[in-house]
Amino acid sequence: MKPTQIECARGGLNQIPPWTTVSGDVRLTPFYDPVDVMERVEGYVNDINANLGCLGTRGPCSKYTLEGDDVDVREGKLEITWNDDRESVRQMEGIACDLDSPGLAALVTATEEVKGSAKPYAITGSLPLVRSMQRVGFDVQITGFGLSKTYHADNEYVLLSDMRDAFRILMRVIEINDER
Repeated sequence: MKPTQIECARGGLNQIPPWTTVSGDVRLTPFYDPVDVMERVEGYVNDINANLGCLGTRGPCSKYTLEGDDVDVREGKLEITWNDDRESVRQMEGIACDLDSPGLAALVTATEEVKGSAKPYAITGSLPLVRSMQRVGFDVQITGFGLSKTYHADNEYVLLSDMRDAFRILMRVIEINDER
């Protein structure tokens, strides 16, 4: 799980906000059941709420329960909500390329011929359409041709020379597969 946004109630600098929301996403590696992951995370949240007194603190004044007649909320609480239902989440299974596939072999060969070397690597993520296509037998490969450090960056860009090489690589992949 990766937090990507934090929001809390507005108030004075000397006030503890009555609520804070941390939003983020989950990047699954292949071979994990997304619904099982949801259920485990929900179990962890329930365990934390049931055992607030066992959580670590930073001294005697740092605690998750408040006392006094003028306190609206007496005990802290962690809640988790999901943007998707379980059936939708089931489609978000992590994907993995078949290391023995002809498509991967063709892509590596073509990349080596055009760029001089190929260094396949894996990153985490979920692409429902790709996973569905793999399930019905398509040899799906995912690749990028630009600088990976610029993917999804604020200043995302691609070099024309990388796109030229990408075109040459894809043309060579087609040739290799046609020769089979």
